Amino acid sequence: MAQWTFGAVGDVFVNRENSKDAFVGSSGLLHQIDLVFGNCEGAYTDKPHFAPSAGWRVVAPTSNGIDLAKAGFDVMAVANNHIVDGGHEGLIDTLNLLKSQGIKTVGAGANLSEAIAPAIVEQNGLKIGFLGFASHYPRGYEARRTVPGLAALRVHSVYCNSPTTFNEPGAVPAVRTFPYPEDVELLKFLIGDLRNKVDLVVVSHHWGLCKPVELTDYERILGRVSVEAGADIVLGHHHHFLRGVEIYRGKPIFYGLGHFVFDLPGLEVIHDEKELEHLKRRGEYGIYPREGYPLSPFHADARMTMAVVCDFEGKRMTSVGFFPCQINQENQAMPLKKGDARAQVIVDYMSKISTETGLQTLYDPVSERFGLAYSRVRISAPHEKG
Repeated sequence: MAQWTFGAVGDVFVNRENSKDAFVGSSGLLHQIDLVFGNCEGAYTDKPHFAPSAGWRVVAPTSNGIDLAKAGFDVMAVANNHIVDGGHEGLIDTLNLLKSQGIKTVGAGANLSEAIAPAIVEQNGLKIGFLGFASHYPRGYEARRTVPGLAALRVHSVYCNSPTTFNEPGAVPAVRTFPYPEDVELLKFLIGDLRNKVDLVVVSHHWGLCKPVELTDYERILGRVSVEAGADIVLGHHHHFLRGVEIYRGKPIFYGLGHFVFDLPGLEVIHDEKELEHLKRRGEYGIYPREGYPLSPFHADARMTMAVVCDFEGKRMTSVGFFPCQINQENQAMPLKKGDARAQVIVDYMSKISTETGLQTLYDPVSERFGLAYSRVRISAPHEKG
């Protein structure tokens, strides 16, 4: 059986003066992987109609997105909390731009039917199916029967007594999160239906909180339900930081892939001094301008990222691993060499955050692959029954 590789990275959005330098250093790696996925975290349009519910408007001229296929991307998720920042026209412009480059998209469309439709890619004689969903998004971004938008999976937040206190009125509550049962049933149906048409299924989820380490209840629920319904690989994004990996029923759930190239310039322009001080008071992990990183207003931990690789023989997955990457001051994700101590720092970080969230995943020490640092993902005690 033919051997081939599937790769994935996290948030991708190019918004800089020279868009052609965004993937300097990383494009070589992406082109060594047979099938590459990324999350398109914003809208490319020359005629934005800004959504009134948008926060930071992650919108760039079309010229910024014209080289994504050249960088190495084959499939991109467009279900995220910024894809409608440029309005419905901006969403359609983005889909058309990606399509014009031969990039398949999942997770948004001109109506609900298009938003939940799969993308199917042929690779080494196999059919690989993709689905994309978002659980974190501004109100109004969700697709409806005749309205453009994203494929939404809704989630309930339940406030209950903290497990560390007595029934104490006024105490800070615990927040538990659970997906809508009807949306879970839709997710299971869509995965199961796609499973019957393809050899492998990849499901992308935009989910979680923009805090380091923390995994919410619903992320674990939706991740495992996706595998139980027939997904072979589950990819998570949105957090800005890496998350741990779980091997569930023999299938990898990457809870958060972090940034890859995510440009967010100009916060010091759109906010006055008082507003910037307010942002800084949110704590060290807040989003505000960082000296020396004009395109990346995030904590230093958000500069650690990865390119995930799953190896296959035919449709049998033979290994799972990742290439540690460091985001530099030009906001380029740079794959690290084996001798670079920062590679082991990222592997150790993955081990730490996995342990802190109760995942039993193990990560091999840095080895070498494609001339770069690489770590294989293992598991000490598989969860076969959930």
